[in-house]
Amino acid sequence: MRRILMLIAASLTAVACQGGQATDSMPEGGFWSTGAVSDDEKLAVIQKVRAIDVCALLPRESLAALGQVSEVENVQPDQCRANIAVDGHPGGIAATWSVGTSYGVVEPTMGEPVVERAMGDVRVLYRDEPSTSADPQVRDSCDARAAFVSGADLMLSVRAPQDACATVEDLLRIALVQWRDEPAHGSSPDSDRTAITGADPCAVAAFLGTRVPVADHGIATCRLTVDGHEAIVTFGYGPERSVTSATPAFAAGPGQVYRSEGAQSDITSLTAIVGPALAASAADSLLGPQVPTVRVTTDAAVAEKIMREALALLP
Repeated sequence: MRRILMLIAASLTAVACQGGQATDSMPEGGFWSTGAVSDDEKLAVIQKVRAIDVCALLPRESLAALGQVSEVENVQPDQCRANIAVDGHPGGIAATWSVGTSYGVVEPTMGEPVVERAMGDVRVLYRDEPSTSADPQVRDSCDARAAFVSGADLMLSVRAPQDACATVEDLLRIALVQWRDEPAHGSSPDSDRTAITGADPCAVAAFLGTRVPVADHGIATCRLTVDGHEAIVTFGYGPERSVTSATPAFAAGPGQVYRSEGAQSDITSLTAIVGPALAASAADSLLGPQVPTVRVTTDAAVAEKIMREALALLP
Protein backbone atom coordinates (compact mmCIF):
# COMPACT_ATOMS: atom_id res chain seq x y z
CA MET A 1 0.00 0.00 0.00
CA ARG A 2 2.77 2.47 0.90
CA ARG A 3 4.43 1.92 -2.47
CA ILE A 4 1.16 2.60 -4.30
CA LEU A 5 0.58 5.84 -2.43
CA MET A 6 4.17 6.99 -3.03
CA LEU A 7 3.74 6.26 -6.72
CA ILE A 8 0.49 8.22 -6.86
CA ALA A 9 2.22 11.23 -5.32
CA ALA A 10 5.12 10.96 -7.76
CA SER A 11 2.78 10.62 -10.74
CA LEU A 12 1.23 14.02 -10.03
CA THR A 13 4.45 15.61 -11.28
CA ALA A 14 4.48 13.64 -14.54
CA VAL A 15 4.28 15.65 -17.73
CA ALA A 16 1.35 15.31 -20.13
CA CYS A 17 1.77 12.94 -23.05
CA GLN A 18 2.44 15.75 -25.52
CA GLY A 19 5.28 17.14 -23.43
CA GLY A 20 8.94 16.24 -23.07
CA GLN A 21 10.31 12.99 -21.72
CA ALA A 22 10.01 12.68 -17.96
CA THR A 23 12.79 11.18 -15.87
CA ASP A 24 11.35 8.18 -14.11
CA SER A 25 12.47 5.17 -12.14
CA MET A 26 9.95 2.62 -13.36
CA PRO A 27 10.89 -0.99 -12.52
CA GLU A 28 12.69 -3.00 -15.18
CA GLY A 29 14.19 -6.45 -15.60
CA GLY A 30 12.94 -9.96 -15.03
CA PHE A 31 10.41 -11.99 -16.98
CA TRP A 32 8.44 -9.07 -18.45
CA SER A 33 11.62 -7.38 -19.71
CA THR A 34 12.81 -10.45 -21.63
CA GLY A 35 11.74 -10.81 -25.27
CA ALA A 36 9.82 -14.00 -26.06
CA VAL A 37 11.24 -15.62 -29.21
CA SER A 38 10.15 -19.25 -29.38
CA ASP A 39 6.54 -20.42 -29.44
CA ASP A 40 6.94 -21.94 -25.98
CA GLU A 41 8.22 -18.63 -24.61
CA LYS A 42 5.31 -16.75 -26.16
CA LEU A 43 2.79 -19.25 -24.80
CA ALA A 44 4.35 -18.80 -21.35
CA VAL A 45 3.79 -15.04 -21.60
CA ILE A 46 0.17 -15.54 -22.68
CA GLN A 47 -0.47 -17.84 -19.72
CA LYS A 48 1.12 -15.43 -17.24
CA VAL A 49 -0.93 -12.52 -18.62
CA ARG A 50 -4.08 -14.64 -18.34
CA ALA A 51 -3.22 -15.34 -14.69
CA ILE A 52 -3.19 -11.62 -13.77
CA ASP A 53 -6.20 -10.15 -11.97
CA VAL A 54 -6.91 -7.28 -14.36
CA CYS A 55 -8.92 -5.20 -11.87
CA ALA A 56 -6.05 -5.43 -9.35
CA LEU A 57 -3.80 -3.44 -11.71
CA LEU A 58 -5.61 -0.26 -10.62
CA PRO A 59 -6.79 -0.75 -7.03
CA ARG A 60 -9.58 1.42 -5.68
CA GLU A 61 -7.17 3.18 -3.33
CA SER A 62 -5.09 4.36 -6.29
CA LEU A 63 -8.15 5.46 -8.29
CA ALA A 64 -9.37 7.42 -5.24
CA ALA A 65 -6.50 9.87 -5.76
CA LEU A 66 -8.50 11.16 -8.77
CA GLY A 67 -11.91 11.51 -7.09
CA GLN A 68 -14.74 9.49 -5.60
CA VAL A 69 -14.74 5.95 -7.07
CA SER A 70 -18.37 5.19 -7.83
CA GLU A 71 -17.93 1.81 -9.52
CA VAL A 72 -15.31 -0.72 -10.58
CA GLU A 73 -16.59 -3.47 -12.86
CA ASN A 74 -14.92 -6.62 -14.20
CA VAL A 75 -16.35 -6.15 -17.71
CA GLN A 76 -14.68 -9.19 -19.31
CA PRO A 77 -12.17 -11.80 -18.10
CA ASP A 78 -9.40 -9.60 -19.53
CA GLN A 79 -10.96 -6.16 -18.96
CA CYS A 80 -11.96 -3.86 -16.11
CA ARG A 81 -13.72 -0.47 -15.98
CA ALA A 82 -14.00 2.27 -13.37
CA ASN A 83 -16.12 5.39 -12.99
CA ILE A 84 -14.83 8.21 -10.81
CA ALA A 85 -16.84 11.24 -9.71
CA VAL A 86 -14.99 14.56 -9.84
CA ASP A 87 -16.27 17.69 -8.09
CA GLY A 88 -17.40 20.33 -10.56
CA HIS A 89 -17.41 17.92 -13.52
CA PRO A 90 -20.72 16.01 -13.98
CA GLY A 91 -19.19 13.47 -16.36
CA GLY A 92 -16.34 12.60 -14.03
CA ILE A 93 -13.62 10.20 -15.19
CA ALA A 94 -14.21 6.90 -16.97
CA ALA A 95 -11.29 4.48 -17.28
CA THR A 96 -11.22 1.11 -19.05
CA TRP A 97 -8.20 -1.18 -19.13
CA SER A 98 -7.47 -4.61 -20.56
CA VAL A 99 -4.58 -7.06 -20.88
CA GLY A 100 -3.31 -8.90 -23.94
CA THR A 101 -0.28 -9.65 -26.08
CA SER A 102 1.12 -8.51 -29.42
CA TYR A 103 1.51 -12.02 -30.86
CA GLY A 104 -1.54 -11.87 -33.11
CA VAL A 105 -1.39 -11.83 -36.90
CA VAL A 106 -2.14 -8.11 -36.73
CA GLU A 107 -0.47 -6.09 -33.96
CA PRO A 108 -2.92 -3.96 -31.94
CA THR A 109 -3.38 -0.54 -33.56
CA MET A 110 -4.65 2.73 -32.17
CA GLY A 111 -5.21 4.95 -35.21
CA GLU A 112 -3.49 8.26 -35.70
CA PRO A 113 -1.96 10.48 -34.50
CA VAL A 114 0.13 8.53 -31.98
CA VAL A 115 2.77 9.85 -29.60
CA GLU A 116 5.37 7.40 -28.30
CA ARG A 117 6.91 7.57 -24.83
CA ALA A 118 8.84 5.20 -22.58
CA MET A 119 8.17 4.18 -18.99
CA GLY A 120 11.29 2.31 -17.99
CA ASP A 121 11.71 -0.29 -20.72
CA VAL A 122 7.99 -0.35 -21.53
CA ARG A 123 7.07 1.30 -24.84
CA VAL A 124 3.91 3.40 -24.48
CA LEU A 125 1.84 4.70 -27.40
CA TYR A 126 -0.71 7.44 -26.76
CA ARG A 127 -3.58 8.61 -28.94
CA ASP A 128 -5.11 11.87 -27.74
CA GLU A 129 -8.57 13.18 -28.67
CA PRO A 130 -8.71 16.92 -27.90
CA SER A 131 -11.74 18.75 -26.56
CA THR A 132 -12.24 20.19 -30.05
CA SER A 133 -12.89 16.74 -31.57
CA ALA A 134 -16.00 16.57 -33.73
CA ASP A 135 -16.91 13.18 -32.23
CA PRO A 136 -18.57 13.61 -28.80
CA GLN A 137 -17.99 9.93 -28.00
CA VAL A 138 -14.22 10.36 -27.96
CA ARG A 139 -13.91 14.04 -27.04
CA ASP A 140 -11.55 14.65 -24.09
CA SER A 141 -10.32 11.05 -24.26
CA CYS A 142 -6.92 9.40 -24.47
CA ASP A 143 -5.97 5.84 -25.35
CA ALA A 144 -2.66 4.24 -24.45
CA ARG A 145 -1.01 0.94 -25.21
CA ALA A 146 1.85 -0.14 -22.98
CA ALA A 147 3.97 -2.78 -24.72
CA PHE A 148 6.34 -4.85 -22.58
CA VAL A 149 9.55 -6.23 -24.05
CA SER A 150 8.10 -9.72 -23.46
CA GLY A 151 5.21 -9.03 -25.84
CA ALA A 152 2.59 -8.48 -23.13
CA ASP A 153 0.26 -5.50 -23.58
CA LEU A 154 -1.77 -3.26 -21.30
CA MET A 155 -4.41 -1.10 -22.99
CA LEU A 156 -5.89 1.86 -21.11
CA SER A 157 -8.59 4.28 -22.27
CA VAL A 158 -9.66 7.33 -20.28
CA ARG A 159 -12.25 10.06 -20.66
CA ALA A 160 -11.52 12.93 -18.32
CA PRO A 161 -12.74 16.51 -17.85
CA GLN A 162 -9.24 17.95 -18.24
CA ASP A 163 -6.06 16.50 -19.78
CA ALA A 164 -7.03 12.86 -20.39
CA CYS A 165 -3.49 11.84 -21.40
CA ALA A 166 -2.07 13.20 -18.14
CA THR A 167 -4.61 11.06 -16.28
CA VAL A 168 -3.67 8.04 -18.42
CA GLU A 169 0.00 8.55 -17.56
CA ASP A 170 -0.76 8.81 -13.84
CA LEU A 171 -2.72 5.54 -13.97
CA LEU A 172 -0.22 3.74 -16.18
CA ARG A 173 2.59 4.41 -13.70
CA ILE A 174 0.54 2.66 -11.04
CA ALA A 175 -0.66 -0.20 -13.25
CA LEU A 176 2.80 -1.02 -14.61
CA VAL A 177 4.24 -1.31 -11.09
CA GLN A 178 1.30 -3.48 -10.03
CA TRP A 179 1.82 -5.63 -13.13
CA ARG A 180 5.37 -6.52 -12.04
CA ASP A 181 3.87 -7.96 -8.83
CA GLU A 182 1.63 -10.23 -10.97
CA PRO A 183 -1.51 -9.97 -8.80
CA ALA A 184 -3.29 -13.33 -8.91
CA HIS A 185 -7.02 -13.73 -9.51
CA GLY A 186 -8.88 -12.74 -6.38
CA SER A 187 -6.44 -9.95 -5.50
CA SER A 188 -9.11 -7.35 -6.25
CA PRO A 189 -12.46 -7.42 -4.43
CA ASP A 190 -13.99 -6.04 -7.63
CA SER A 191 -12.97 -9.03 -9.77
CA ASP A 192 -15.42 -11.83 -10.47
CA ARG A 193 -14.42 -15.47 -9.92
CA THR A 194 -16.13 -17.77 -12.40
CA ALA A 195 -15.55 -21.04 -14.24
CA ILE A 196 -13.72 -19.16 -16.99
CA THR A 197 -11.50 -17.04 -14.74
CA GLY A 198 -7.93 -17.74 -15.81
CA ALA A 199 -9.08 -20.54 -18.13
CA ASP A 200 -7.41 -21.14 -21.49
CA PRO A 201 -9.93 -21.15 -24.38
CA CYS A 202 -7.38 -23.02 -26.52
CA ALA A 203 -7.11 -25.92 -24.06
CA VAL A 204 -9.89 -27.67 -25.96
CA ALA A 205 -7.67 -28.05 -29.05
CA ALA A 206 -5.70 -30.94 -27.55
CA PHE A 207 -8.94 -32.94 -27.18
CA LEU A 208 -9.92 -32.27 -30.78
CA GLY A 209 -6.67 -33.43 -32.37
CA THR A 210 -5.60 -30.01 -33.58
CA ARG A 211 -2.81 -27.55 -32.83
CA VAL A 212 -3.26 -23.79 -32.53
CA PRO A 213 -0.54 -21.40 -33.80
CA VAL A 214 0.64 -18.88 -31.22
CA ALA A 215 -0.83 -16.03 -33.29
CA ASP A 216 -4.31 -17.54 -32.76
CA HIS A 217 -4.05 -17.73 -28.95
CA GLY A 218 -5.83 -14.91 -27.13
CA ILE A 219 -6.35 -14.22 -23.45
CA ALA A 220 -10.07 -15.03 -23.65
CA THR A 221 -10.40 -16.17 -27.28
CA CYS A 222 -8.99 -18.95 -29.44
CA ARG A 223 -9.06 -19.41 -33.19
CA LEU A 224 -8.66 -22.99 -34.31
CA THR A 225 -9.40 -25.28 -37.24
CA VAL A 226 -11.43 -28.46 -36.65
CA ASP A 227 -12.47 -30.88 -39.38
CA GLY A 228 -11.49 -28.32 -42.00
CA HIS A 229 -13.60 -25.54 -40.49
CA GLU A 230 -12.22 -22.40 -38.86
CA ALA A 231 -13.78 -21.77 -35.45
CA ILE A 232 -13.58 -19.19 -32.69
CA VAL A 233 -13.98 -20.03 -29.01
CA THR A 234 -14.73 -17.07 -26.74
CA PHE A 235 -14.89 -16.91 -22.95
CA GLY A 236 -16.76 -13.81 -21.81
CA TYR A 237 -19.43 -12.07 -19.78
CA GLY A 238 -22.74 -10.95 -21.26
CA PRO A 239 -26.40 -10.22 -20.40
CA GLU A 240 -28.28 -13.37 -19.46
CA ARG A 241 -31.32 -12.78 -21.65
CA SER A 242 -29.21 -12.09 -24.72
CA VAL A 243 -28.21 -15.75 -24.41
CA THR A 244 -31.47 -17.38 -23.31
CA SER A 245 -33.54 -15.54 -25.94
CA ALA A 246 -31.78 -17.58 -28.64
CA THR A 247 -32.96 -21.02 -29.79
CA PRO A 248 -32.28 -23.93 -27.41
CA ALA A 249 -29.87 -26.29 -29.19
CA PHE A 250 -29.04 -29.14 -26.80
CA ALA A 251 -28.50 -29.88 -23.13
CA ALA A 252 -24.97 -30.21 -21.80
CA GLY A 253 -24.75 -31.52 -18.25
CA PRO A 254 -27.11 -29.51 -16.05
CA GLY A 255 -27.16 -26.58 -18.47
CA GLN A 256 -28.56 -25.61 -21.85
CA VAL A 257 -26.70 -24.58 -25.00
CA TYR A 258 -28.36 -21.95 -27.21
CA ARG A 259 -28.01 -21.47 -30.96
CA SER A 260 -28.07 -18.36 -33.11
CA GLU A 261 -27.42 -18.21 -36.84
CA GLY A 262 -24.91 -15.86 -38.42
CA ALA A 263 -25.35 -13.72 -41.51
CA GLN A 264 -23.80 -16.58 -43.48
CA SER A 265 -25.99 -19.66 -43.69
CA ASP A 266 -23.09 -21.99 -42.87
CA ILE A 267 -22.09 -20.17 -39.68
CA THR A 268 -23.63 -20.98 -36.29
CA SER A 269 -22.94 -19.56 -32.84
CA LEU A 270 -23.50 -21.76 -29.83
CA THR A 271 -23.49 -20.15 -26.38
CA ALA A 272 -23.63 -21.74 -22.95
CA ILE A 273 -23.94 -20.07 -19.55
CA VAL A 274 -21.28 -21.60 -17.29
CA GLY A 275 -22.14 -20.50 -13.78
CA PRO A 276 -24.21 -18.14 -11.66
CA ALA A 277 -24.72 -14.47 -12.48
CA LEU A 278 -22.00 -11.99 -11.59
CA ALA A 279 -22.37 -9.40 -8.85
CA ALA A 280 -24.98 -6.78 -9.69
CA SER A 281 -23.65 -3.70 -11.48
CA ALA A 282 -24.85 -0.59 -13.27
CA ALA A 283 -24.44 -2.49 -16.55
CA ASP A 284 -27.36 -4.80 -15.66
CA SER A 285 -30.43 -3.94 -17.70
CA LEU A 286 -33.67 -5.34 -19.04
CA LEU A 287 -31.48 -8.06 -20.54
CA GLY A 288 -30.72 -9.29 -17.04
CA PRO A 289 -27.52 -9.67 -15.04
CA GLN A 290 -24.12 -10.44 -16.54
CA VAL A 291 -23.32 -14.15 -16.74
CA PRO A 292 -20.15 -16.09 -17.67
CA THR A 293 -20.41 -17.69 -21.09
CA VAL A 294 -18.64 -19.94 -23.56
CA ARG A 295 -19.32 -19.21 -27.22
CA VAL A 296 -18.29 -21.25 -30.25
CA THR A 297 -18.77 -19.91 -33.77
CA THR A 298 -18.29 -22.09 -36.84
CA ASP A 299 -20.11 -24.80 -38.85
CA ALA A 300 -23.08 -26.18 -36.83
CA ALA A 301 -21.83 -29.76 -36.43
CA VAL A 302 -18.28 -28.64 -35.63
CA ALA A 303 -19.57 -26.04 -33.17
CA GLU A 304 -21.41 -28.72 -31.21
CA LYS A 305 -18.34 -30.94 -31.19
CA ILE A 306 -16.13 -28.13 -29.84
CA MET A 307 -18.71 -26.92 -27.34
CA ARG A 308 -19.18 -30.34 -25.75
CA GLU A 309 -15.43 -30.75 -25.30
CA ALA A 310 -14.96 -27.18 -24.01
CA LEU A 311 -17.70 -27.51 -21.39
CA ALA A 312 -16.24 -30.81 -20.19
CA LEU A 313 -13.00 -29.01 -19.33
CA LEU A 314 -14.60 -26.37 -17.11
CA PRO A 315 -15.36 -26.91 -13.42
